[in-house]
Amino acid sequence: MKPFLPEEFTPVFHTASYGALTEGQRLRYNQLHGLYFNEQLMFFESVVGRGVLCTLVRDLPPRLADFVRQFWEEEQRHTAMFRRLNRRVAPERYSSGDFHFIQVAAPWRAPLRWATRHPRLFLMFLWLMLLQEERSIFYSKAFLREADRLDPAFVAVHRAHLADEVDHVRWDEELLDVLWSSAPRALRHFNAALFAWMLDEFFHTPKRGQLAVVRDLVAEFPDLRTREPEMLLSLRALRHDETYQRSLYSREIVPRTFARFDAWPEFRALERKIAGYRRPLEVTP
Repeated sequence: MKPFLPEEFTPVFHTASYGALTEGQRLRYNQLHGLYFNEQLMFFESVVGRGVLCTLVRDLPPRLADFVRQFWEEEQRHTAMFRRLNRRVAPERYSSGDFHFIQVAAPWRAPLRWATRHPRLFLMFLWLMLLQEERSIFYSKAFLREADRLDPAFVAVHRAHLADEVDHVRWDEELLDVLWSSAPRALRHFNAALFAWMLDEFFHTPKRGQLAVVRDLVAEFPDLRTREPEMLLSLRALRHDETYQRSLYSREIVPRTFARFDAWPEFRALERKIAGYRRPLEVTP
């Protein structure tokens, strides 16, 4: 059996706990995290993308509406692709649904559904889509570079994903050019602040789903039970680990997104929220 994804994309790899795991435990952790990784992609493409794209397609100029319609069709195809893979390699976890590790807390479900269906008010979802899709391109290229040592099925789906994501990033940018640029200044500042909060709350520190991956690993390897508290604590400590934070988002990983942040002063607060984001000195506030 082979790893499902490059080990540097797994958070435990960035902790001291990783060195104490056996080769078998590392491999299984990698595979479990690979399933979670696919869940993340499905979540953004189906849960977030559905509301945003299906709403926008109804009130955009015809050319952009055609892009958005194709965008949504491709996102549905991606979701089906990741769903099939997860169900094939872990039927016991996905026989009744797409999500095992990612569980949206009940109080968040209705507000999230409502907000994604009002993308002209919550424009930060377009920024989130751009950020995550450009990041997916970087990650998919890493899958291809390490293809010989990774599970072929996972390499294949990320190769297929990469083929569409380049266009998706371009379409995200076109949508932002139309919608963000024309939004009132107060609305832009509100969305930039909300976006910064969302990144800090949900994307910087391993939480919920990534902790659930470790708990599943411990369930499969009971000898890890005494070390589980230490492993979970070390994951939470990654919030303050700049090397780990830069492995999530940096100018190498998401250069086009960060260049767009540079152009809008309302995103200056991200310098404090994203370790890998530093405004070039030549940019005038």
